[in-house]
Amino acid sequence: MPVQQDDSEIRPALGSTRPRFAAAREESGTQGLKVPRIFSKAGVHPYDQIQWESRTASISNDKGEVIFEQQDVEVPSSWSMLATNVVVSKYFKGGVGQPNREHSVRQLIDRVALTIVKWGRA
Repeated sequence: MPVQQDDSEIRPALGSTRPRFAAAREESGTQGLKVPRIFSKAGVHPYDQIQWESRTASISNDKGEVIFEQQDVEVPSSWSMLATNVVVSKYFKGGVGQPNREHSVRQLIDRVALTIVKWGRA
């Protein structure tokens, strides 16, 4: 038998017939979607709220041979080496060792965010 969970904190959002952001749009008197600020501070770029550091991302095989390496990548200092290695090896755009290769998580986030904006506008 499934365990019943108390979802009283989220129930108003689930039961609402009006989209969550409709009230903000109506209050502002503007057209379009207005998203309330939640995780950032007004006047401060979100990247400035994160401590960044430069690392070398490296992945070795079972024999200890390096199969992937990229030096001087910029990542949030709170990230583990595993997170760094996965993101740099799988999600950075451009050929390894090529000048057009991404070298910062900032570039990755910007690329993804701008793609989503482009899709939304289309």
